[in-house]
Amino acid sequence: MATSSSQTLALQRNSCEQNRFMEKLMSKIFSFYDEQSLIDVTFKVSNPTALVPAHRLILAAASPYFEKLFENNRDTNAVIEINGIDSDIFERLITFCYTGQASITVNNVAAMLNAAIVLQMDDAKIRIVDSLMTRIDDYTLQAVYTLEHETKCEVLRQKIIEYETQNFMETSRSDEFLNFDVEKLQRILVSDNLNITREEDAYDAIQRWYNYDVPARQEQLPLLIACLRLTQFNVNFLMTHIQPLPGCELLVFKALSWIGLPTARPR
Repeated sequence: MATSSSQTLALQRNSCEQNRFMEKLMSKIFSFYDEQSLIDVTFKVSNPTALVPAHRLILAAASPYFEKLFENNRDTNAVIEINGIDSDIFERLITFCYTGQASITVNNVAAMLNAAIVLQMDDAKIRIVDSLMTRIDDYTLQAVYTLEHETKCEVLRQKIIEYETQNFMETSRSDEFLNFDVEKLQRILVSDNLNITREEDAYDAIQRWYNYDVPARQEQLPLLIACLRLTQFNVNFLMTHIQPLPGCELLVFKALSWIGLPTARPR
């Protein structure tokens, strides 16, 4: 037991020492950047034009984009041009490579995310998306949907689904909800984290979505009804609300069998 305690204390001490070493190292590296010391790469960024100095090793470690860029350009005296990214946005992302922090605002979040995608900065994408989702009331949900559609950012897509699942009641009353595709609705409805008080809430949301365009969605309706926990409804609700829906008769039959015949459940 004493040996185990000694090993635990040694590991904790080593961990603390390693953390202090890394903090000291990163602080020194950032001071080199802040003082523009030992610089070995300079970028010329347009819109507006600015020169951004940096260290190749740090950027290559933070992004495969920079790693490949420097492999193809080993001239430490060269000035590398960056087009299509605002110089202020570029500088903020370069700073992120050193500190893991970035100044993200409602006004620059879209440009920051687009630039992080271009520069293949995955950690920055996560930080930007997290910042965006915490300010969703300021940015508006519609703007978030537009940004996800424009960027095709998988990190943002997953965060949106998490938000919709946790805030399902609010989301289901929005105009955007009426244009969700059936695959997206299925992912939300089958989630174990779906935040609803009762299963009828999910049914009401499906009905609102379905009634928005009945002819086009009639064949898709059973796919969504199948996502409901049908055995949580009472028999009367199943028979009066769900059984009359087109294509849902068999789903109701199976639910009734499950409720009324316990021996049928393994099948």
